[in-house]
Amino acid sequence: MRSPRALAATIDGVSLEALVLALSSVVRPTSTAALYAMLCTRSPQRLLAAYLLAGLAFSVGIGVAVVTVLQQRAVTPAVADSRTVVDMVLGAAALGYAAGTWAGWPRRSDPDRAPRDSRFRRQLQNLSPSGAAVAGVLTHLPGVFYLAALNAIVGSTTSVTGSILQVLVYNAIWYSSAIAALTLSVFRPARSRELVAQVSDWGRRRKREIIVVLFGAVGVYLLVKGLLALSS
Repeated sequence: MRSPRALAATIDGVSLEALVLALSSVVRPTSTAALYAMLCTRSPQRLLAAYLLAGLAFSVGIGVAVVTVLQQRAVTPAVADSRTVVDMVLGAAALGYAAGTWAGWPRRSDPDRAPRDSRFRRQLQNLSPSGAAVAGVLTHLPGVFYLAALNAIVGSTTSVTGSILQVLVYNAIWYSSAIAALTLSVFRPARSRELVAQVSDWGRRRKREIIVVLFGAVGVYLLVKGLLALSS
C-alpha cells in the first residue's frame, strides 16, 4: 500500500500538490497592484518585461538550486522524515498566518493612517525598469506555498531533470497573470488595464478572505499530510 505522501504527491512522477499550490498563487493582491501600476504607464511593455525577467530569474534560480541539491541526497527514511517535518512546519506557519489575519493582525494604532497597500501603490508610481525588476523579485519571494511545492517536487521524482521541469512549470503558472498582462498590453492595452484593474480591486477588497481561506486550507492539508505520514 502506498504511503499518504506518495498518494498525495505524484502521478507518473509529477507532483499534483505542486500544481495546485501554483494555481493557488496566481492571484495575489500585491502582484496585481504592481501589474496595474505598470500597465498605466506610457511604456508598460518595458516595465512588464523587466518585472518578469527579474522575478523569474530569481524564483526559478532558487527553485532549481533547491531541488538540484536535495535530489543529490540518497532517499532514506531519515530524508523522507525530514520532508514530513518540513511539511508540518510549513503547515503550522500557514495556519498561524491565516489565524492572525482572521483575528485582524497586525492592528494599526492610528485609524486614520493609510493602509499598507496604499503606500505600496504610491511606491509603484513612476517606476523605472530597474524598479520594476525589483518589484518582480519582491512580489515573488519564496513563501510557504513555494517551499511546500519544492518539497513536494523533490518527493515526487528521483530525476533532477524532472524536478527542474516541474520548477519551471510552477513558475510559469505563478507568473501567468504577468505573462497575460504583457501579452494583452501589446495587442489590447486598454482591455489589459481594465481586466487587471478589476482583479486588483477585487483582490484588495477580498484580501483578508483570500489569505484566510488559502493559507488555512494549505495549512490544514500540510499538517494532516504530515501526521498521516508519521503515523504510517
